[in-house]
Amino acid sequence: MPLLGAIPDGARLIAVLGDLPAVAGVPVLGVESLVLPFQTVGDNVLLGAEASGRFFESKQNRERRAVDALDRVGLLVSPTVPVLDLNPVDQRIVELAGVLGRTPDIVFVDDRSSSFDDREAARWQAALARAAEVAPVLVAVDTLSDLRFSPRAIDAVAVTRDGVVVGTAEPGDAGRLRGLLIDESTAPAGNRPLGPVVLELNDLSVSHPVRRERMLVEGVSLTVQAGEILGLAHAQSLVMGVFGESSGGKVTGTILLDGVPADLSTVERAISARVLFITEHPPTYDIGLIGGVPTNVSGESLARLARMGIVDRRREYTPRRAPSMLLDVISGGRSRPSTAAMNEVLAGWAADAPRVALITEPFAGLSPTDRAERRTLIERIAAAGAAVVLEAADPAQLVGLSDRILLQHGRRLATELRGEAATPHGLAAFRVRTDDHPET
Repeated sequence: MPLLGAIPDGARLIAVLGDLPAVAGVPVLGVESLVLPFQTVGDNVLLGAEASGRFFESKQNRERRAVDALDRVGLLVSPTVPVLDLNPVDQRIVELAGVLGRTPDIVFVDDRSSSFDDREAARWQAALARAAEVAPVLVAVDTLSDLRFSPRAIDAVAVTRDGVVVGTAEPGDAGRLRGLLIDESTAPAGNRPLGPVVLELNDLSVSHPVRRERMLVEGVSLTVQAGEILGLAHAQSLVMGVFGESSGGKVTGTILLDGVPADLSTVERAISARVLFITEHPPTYDIGLIGGVPTNVSGESLARLARMGIVDRRREYTPRRAPSMLLDVISGGRSRPSTAAMNEVLAGWAADAPRVALITEPFAGLSPTDRAERRTLIERIAAAGAAVVLEAADPAQLVGLSDRILLQHGRRLATELRGEAATPHGLAAFRVRTDDHPET
């Protein structure tokens, strides 16, 4: 595999700053659930790892092999237990055991959108450390401090850009890592005149659309001024929760517009209040309807299907950002037009500014020329007096455009970058930190 030549010899546990390398045929844990929901733990672990030379295998032997596989990741659970009886972190560990059972050359894990609490994250990353004894594990994170186990356990850090490894360094070599991360082509944001606070969130939380006891975002409080561009990293559930609760989850807390409590509990009410939303990559959930037909649905649709009893509430439905799609809401309607049409929408917002412009994934997949055009449109919307909330999975996309950047870690917006820290150099320095994130 060409990728292995880019990783230092002997490295087993590798942190990745940036997108995971593009390698065909390698599954990525953490992007969507890989478990077979209606099978046992053992069936999931042994899928694709059938015993060689045996047409029929005894039940006892299968259970023994499943127990051995689970022991590799430190999960003490009977292989006869239905996988849906496990909690989300244990289901993820079962996925990991199943991947290891197929004797992979390498394991990819995307932990940038995980919403585990501290205890769950510690258990999950302990399983990753054990898995690295079987095969090299590459874990994509936003910062080195996202790795809850000791950074000393990391053998190397790989920096990627556009799916290609641009270099590696030892975890403690902050100088080299900063040099690899800095993109000098990104111009710093200018000093924009800011007006009064337009949007204020107080203790806002957003739950999962099906497992409503499980929080995707928890306890967020922030303000956005007129003319300001606030960057959010990995907080799409928060943005869609503000926009008419279109995440599908339960939204608690208070939202104020111009200092007055606002009811944005439906898309129609949000649009009426001139709080508008647009994205090129809306989050979707993979589900299997009755009859086994797989499909993708929005968070709102998933929540509605759960209330109707059509989907199994025990499954771990993980949101993913579908590529090459556009969801925009203007004049109360929904459509999926082209990227050029999104620019038309943004140009309309610049000419007739909303109170709040909610924009997610504005640059993914665009050429440098298209990114520059999109950036200019967003700046024009802010200049017209709108409070702009700009969200992206890759925090580097927010640099040079946002006045402030808030990064979500787990379930909370835990870190704020502003001023000189919200520059390519500031973000690079932040991403190589290994201490805890300060609370905002």
